Amino acid sequence: MTKRLITDRDILTGEVTSPICLDGDTLITPAARDRAASKGMVIIESHEEAPEASEEEELVSSGLESEEDDLNGHRPSTGGGASETLIVTSVGVNRPGVLAELTSAVGTLGGDIQDVSQRITGGYFNAILVVDIRNSGKDIAAFREGFASLPSSSDDVINVIDARVFRAMHRL
Repeated sequence: MTKRLITDRDILTGEVTSPICLDGDTLITPAARDRAASKGMVIIESHEEAPEASEEEELVSSGLESEEDDLNGHRPSTGGGASETLIVTSVGVNRPGVLAELTSAVGTLGGDIQDVSQRITGGYFNAILVVDIRNSGKDIAAFREGFASLPSSSDDVINVIDARVFRAMHRL
């Protein structure tokens, strides 16, 4: 079963019109949600589950080869509602304290780092953090703002992505 992903571009180009009906088979990116709100579009969130897929279809669509949890044993949020798991990526010129800045920001915002991978390649710092925000009391926008306020050079890029959108992107 294929999921539909509504992006900011879909809203901007008029490919999607109001009302936007979100069901178990349709995801919307945070940017698209913001764009729709700014245009006064109505978003209807249906909490009805999509028809059950067979175990084989489910595993193929999720990209998993077994029923094991992904992301090193942690089962990220799926379905509608607020995200519980974020993927934070950072790429930039390496400098002392860059990893400490990232992890301190997660801690200050109340997130729980579930997994981290970092590497320095050719003088560039690269990191991917899987962050559980379930108990933080904050949403993805608060985390984006928190990371945007970090002191960084013009060569640093930090992205905060809802894990559900990340997984959907890699299934297309």
